[in-house]
Amino acid sequence: MKRTAAISISRLLLGVAAGFAETVSGNSDFEGRWSRDCDQGRSCHLEIGQTKSKRAVEITFSVEGNGPSCKWSVNAVYDRGFGGPVARDPHGNYYFYLTRQKDGRLYSSGTMLSNCGPQPTDQYFTSDDDVQVIVNNREVFDHNGSAMIVSPSQGTIAYRDPKKSIGDSVKRGAILFKASAPWDPYDDAVVIRGTAYVFKRDCEPAPYEVSGRQHGWHTLVLKGAAPVRAKTGCEVVGYEMNGNSILKFVSWGD
Repeated sequence: MKRTAAISISRLLLGVAAGFAETVSGNSDFEGRWSRDCDQGRSCHLEIGQTKSKRAVEITFSVEGNGPSCKWSVNAVYDRGFGGPVARDPHGNYYFYLTRQKDGRLYSSGTMLSNCGPQPTDQYFTSDDDVQVIVNNREVFDHNGSAMIVSPSQGTIAYRDPKKSIGDSVKRGAILFKASAPWDPYDDAVVIRGTAYVFKRDCEPAPYEVSGRQHGWHTLVLKGAAPVRAKTGCEVVGYEMNGNSILKFVSWGD
């Protein structure tokens, strides 16, 4: 067993040596900050950046969130055989390597130390840039084919990109719903109340009262008797449950 392990390490060292011939472009694919959920209210992070040597990158592993923090750094060299940086843990106990997956994620063969708490041996990290796109998309909701910006903290829902068929009557930035108070998108039990609007070309938006709840953070449904306008003109002649009475919003980030 020891002989096999020694041979494996020797081969790995040879691979690392060969990796010195690789260009900086190989390492640049890994640079940046990468994150993953580590369970129990913790998140794991890899920060990868250049060193003074063009042949190596610095890998900083950290754990944040509940419990004690943990952080350590090592230098790694790009290895053509593995397709990514190869490094040894700070205590010299084992080697690990990083590779990029087809879906853009970063795979680590093992970046954990026992003092960082229990973690899975194999880890997949997502670029923080991609995470931010997901977070940003979570405020963009679909409503009958229009892209909406739902802002619970501001208590508003506004049109970002109205669908083509309503473009004459609804403009970008128009407020579709104004809540009586900000709401928590993660609290399904809270009743959200406020004023919604019906739009018609050359008319002022017609307000009506609606209320509803979140169905998970990704879906919001509001209901209320909607204004009915005269067949000609802008006058509101009544209120009824019709196609404008149920407002459903589904997040792009779901």
